[in-house]
Amino acid sequence: MNVLILAGKFGFGHMSAAYSIKDKIIKEGNCDVEVIDLIEYLFPKLNKIIYCLFDFLVGKCSHLYNFLNKYASKSTSAPLKKVNVKKIERLIKEKNIDLIISVLPICSQYISAFKKTTGSKIIMYTVITDVDVHREWLNSGTSKYFVSSNETKEFLMYNGINNKDICVSGIPVKSEFCDKSSLGKTEVLIMGGGLGLIPGISNSLDVLEKYDNIHVNVILGYNKKLYNKLYMKYKNINIIGFTDKVYEYMNKATLIVTKAGGITMSEAIRSETPILCLKPFLAQEVGNALYIERKGIGKVLWKNKKYIHSDIIEMVEAKEKINVMKNNMRNVKLEFENVSYTGELL
Repeated sequence: MNVLILAGKFGFGHMSAAYSIKDKIIKEGNCDVEVIDLIEYLFPKLNKIIYCLFDFLVGKCSHLYNFLNKYASKSTSAPLKKVNVKKIERLIKEKNIDLIISVLPICSQYISAFKKTTGSKIIMYTVITDVDVHREWLNSGTSKYFVSSNETKEFLMYNGINNKDICVSGIPVKSEFCDKSSLGKTEVLIMGGGLGLIPGISNSLDVLEKYDNIHVNVILGYNKKLYNKLYMKYKNINIIGFTDKVYEYMNKATLIVTKAGGITMSEAIRSETPILCLKPFLAQEVGNALYIERKGIGKVLWKNKKYIHSDIIEMVEAKEKINVMKNNMRNVKLEFENVSYTGELL
């Protein structure tokens, strides 16, 4: 079986989910799997501009991003010009694709529009990578939905999706996010997403450096300016740029300080690492943050914080609360079904 996974670089979570799905399918055997950035494929000359604009809106104009996102969420279709129909058709034929898996709403919309335009019967699964979702994820061309939670499933059913077409799988993450280890020392992992956005990080690290019983790893993603500023500045704090081995740091962490991204939240749940969630600014992050509170798996900073060190220290010293959050994460994992993305088709 030939499987095509479609994603895009709107943030780093969607591509991460795509490659996690790829790894799982390959381990199941009997499949050739490829991940493609559909935006890059359809718009080879414009995709860099599209992604730069996205990064600018997220990093500098979150209110405008939320407005545009709210408008887009009301649509369940994508503009499909003839040239894009031909590109998608050529892609499917050249690679002899049997199954398409989409981890991005716009990808599901494009494939649904392609199927409607051409009458193609290609099977498409949609993997939803947030808890709080909008109708943009729902498309007539989707045969099956893999969702993050029972709440997400209820939303889909309320909007007319049949129960048998929904699988509560959790958000896909690398299998390595389950091997919990401990060094006996309190480990704090601070992550600012791909853009490395962490409020007042320098001042907070100056304070945390004084706590000999706390070791801190800070992952700054592609924020090279901040990395160069902080690297080698501290004795008891490890400054890290982009890494594809986040699991190595999370599996030994007592606490993760992070944005409310769907992928990072799911990684924390899988590794049973309680979350201190930075104030969410993006609409989908607000939904994820509410989920963190509802499930009792972390604490959310709903107000703007100039510095975050006091919240970190308060949480790591509240060992009983940390243990309760870990237990709640185990309960969340019990909701997830044993998933095979290709089992019914092989």
